[in-house]
Amino acid sequence: MNKWIIKNIKNLFSNKIFNLKDIECYHPVKSVSHDFYIIESPDWINVVAITKDNQFILVKQHRLGTNEFTIETPAGIIEKDEPPEEAAQRELLEETGYKANELLLLKKLSSNPAVFNNQIFFFLARDCKKIAFQNLDKTEDIEIQLHSSDEVISMIKDGSINHSIIITALSLYFLSPYCDLDVTYS
Repeated sequence: MNKWIIKNIKNLFSNKIFNLKDIECYHPVKSVSHDFYIIESPDWINVVAITKDNQFILVKQHRLGTNEFTIETPAGIIEKDEPPEEAAQRELLEETGYKANELLLLKKLSSNPAVFNNQIFFFLARDCKKIAFQNLDKTEDIEIQLHSSDEVISMIKDGSINHSIIITALSLYFLSPYCDLDVTYS
């Protein structure tokens, strides 16, 4: 197996969320030229947040990609030069008003290596306590929801939680050594 050789890179579009690039490539073994498109985006964090009394802190918001309300874990972009742990605490506090007593990295994954260059850091926030009101960005309108682990699993099963990144975050938690539940998804 051989890597594609990058011949030229063109920046097609840029904004504060992503850069769209056209990458002209050549495959040396197949003698094929092809343009690929990639999206450069900042790294993200995603936080599975659980209160002292074992309630999952979820957020409901309108997402324009599908034009529907989604139920998610708190998440957001890591700011330039911001450590992922700080971004996780910041986003949790801003979106929900909760602060974690303990923050653990569950996993760092590629968001979608076919087209994205960024990583997602999945955190577990334990012993969360409400210490403030939400401090939302001007474009955010977020409803906070608290759910038991049984409710969360049911919401995954019935499709109420249908965002693939959120299901990944919750699955990472349920499959982790930090979870003391016997979980089946069938």
